Amino acid sequence: MPTDQDIANAQIANAAGQIAAQGTSKALANDIVKALYDVLGAYPRANVLPYWYQMSRTIAKANAIAANATIQDAIRVSADAAFIATKVVGASTNDYSVQVRLSGSDRILMNEPIHSAAFVGTAERPSILPKPLLIQPNSTIALDLTDLSGAQNEVYFSLAGFKVYNLQQYGAV
Repeated sequence: MPTDQDIANAQIANAAGQIAAQGTSKALANDIVKALYDVLGAYPRANVLPYWYQMSRTIAKANAIAANATIQDAIRVSADAAFIATKVVGASTNDYSVQVRLSGSDRILMNEPIHSAAFVGTAERPSILPKPLLIQPNSTIALDLTDLSGAQNEVYFSLAGFKVYNLQQYGAV
């Protein structure tokens, strides 16, 4: 029976192969692999910090989703670090559907829009991604949101995870 550490090591090895396949620089790939050890609970590193990226559509910002409307929005990942998303959380005044794609690779993460109740968790019960999602620095997470309620909809959508900074910024190699 494999131990938790065996499972973590297998997940990290799998992620390392995916990172290499994406053409990521070797230095960044090594930093990300080391960060995965930290994310999974081993070998804590100073270059990995918890982080949240959020998108909001609110009445106060005058950009709430109109009744039955579909909008496109985006979350921009900063250029200073890669982001490993592990959870999806949010809140809304009404039901909506969401489709997510990574603009850097134009990879769509679902075959069709998913109802918010099936994809977006709450702060108390976050939706855990089946596998940590690596998002390269300076890339965009595109969101297509469609109101399903027939009424104006305020939506807060967040990705929780970890920022992975380049180790050279910390004087470590």
